[in-house]
Amino acid sequence: MIGALVGVLIAAADFALLRLLASRVELDDTKRVLNITGLSQFVLLPIVGWFAGPFIAGE
Repeated sequence: MIGALVGVLIAAADFALLRLLASRVELDDTKRVLNITGLSQFVLLPIVGWFAGPFIAGE
């Protein structure tokens, strides 16, 4: 469970950085890809954290 929470925190930080980067890019397609990437990490990183947590914690 802690791994999933860490994944959400990392995804939130990465989403903020990708949104900042998207605001500086001029191409609309690149902005869309950066935004989709940031949103997809809210799904992927908690799932990876859920499975990686027990390996790291040793449970």
